[in-house]
Amino acid sequence: MRGRIDLGLEAGSNEKSLSAWRRWPRSVPAAAFFLLTFSFSWGVWGLAKFLPSGAGRGWRIAVHTAGLCGPTMAALILTGLLYGRRGIVDLLKRITRWRVGVGWYLFALFSTLIIGLAAIAVHALAGGTTPRMNQLVLAGALLPLPAGLPEEYGWRGFALPHLLKKRSALASSLIIALFWVAWHIPIAPALKNVSFFGLFLLEVVPLTILFSWLYINSRGSILLVVLYHLVYNAVTHVLNIPGSRSLWAVYVGLNWLLAALIVARCGASNLARRPPLLSHSGDAANNALDGSGKSDRSRSS
Repeated sequence: MRGRIDLGLEAGSNEKSLSAWRRWPRSVPAAAFFLLTFSFSWGVWGLAKFLPSGAGRGWRIAVHTAGLCGPTMAALILTGLLYGRRGIVDLLKRITRWRVGVGWYLFALFSTLIIGLAAIAVHALAGGTTPRMNQLVLAGALLPLPAGLPEEYGWRGFALPHLLKKRSALASSLIIALFWVAWHIPIAPALKNVSFFGLFLLEVVPLTILFSWLYINSRGSILLVVLYHLVYNAVTHVLNIPGSRSLWAVYVGLNWLLAALIVARCGASNLARRPPLLSHSGDAANNALDGSGKSDRSRSS
C-alpha cells in the first residue's frame, strides 16, 4: 500500500526505461533507505581522514554536519524516486505540522529533563556521585544545524512509515534503533568500548520507541520529533548523564520503564490508543506518511 502521494512517471518510453532501476527500492524502500544513508554518511565522514593537517575546525565541522544529513538526503532521494516531486514537497512540509495537542509539546520539551533529574535524584539517594554539569550547550546543540533536523526526515519521516507497512510499530522501532546505533559508529569512538556500546544501545532502544510513539500520535509531525531530538541532546549534555556510568544506567532504566508503560498502554502494534487513527500497521504507515487519519482503503471505498 502506498501513501497519499502516488506519482509514477507518465506513460511512455521514460517509464519503461526507468522501471527497472526503480523496482528494487519500491519493493524494499526501508532497506534502500538504510543502504543509502550509511553509504552517504559513512562516505562523507570517511573524507575527514583525508583533510590536510592544517584544515581548520570549520572544515571538520562542515564535513561532520554533511555526514549527519545522510538520513535526510536518503529520504529525499527515495521519496522523489517513489512518489515524485509532490512527494518531496509533502515530506518537507511535515516540519510545518504544528497543530497537535499541547501534551505532545510538553512531552517533547520537558520529558527528558524530568527523567534526567529523576535519575540524578535516584542515583544520589543510592550514594552515587553526580557529575559536574556541562555548559555552552547552545553552541553544540544549535550550530551549524539544530540537532535532529539533519536526521529526522529520514529515521521518522521515511524509514518508520515504510517499515510500518509490514511490521508493528514496536518491531519497526527496534529495527530503526539497531541501524541508528550502528550509524553513529564512525563519529563516536567511545562505541569501541564494550560497556559504552552496551549502554548506548540500551538507551537508544527505548528512545526510538518514544520517538515512534510521538511521531505516530502527532500524525507525522517532523517538528515534534526534531524538538524532542534537540531537547534530548541538550538536556543529556547539560546534565552530563554519560559522565557517570552508574547514573547513565539509572537514566536508561527510567527510559525503559517509560517505554514499557507506553507499549503496555497503547499496544505494540500501533503505539496509539485510538483504533480509528491507526487500525493496523498498514494504516499506521499511511497516516504517518500523510497525517490525514484515513487509509487508502477508506478513500477508495
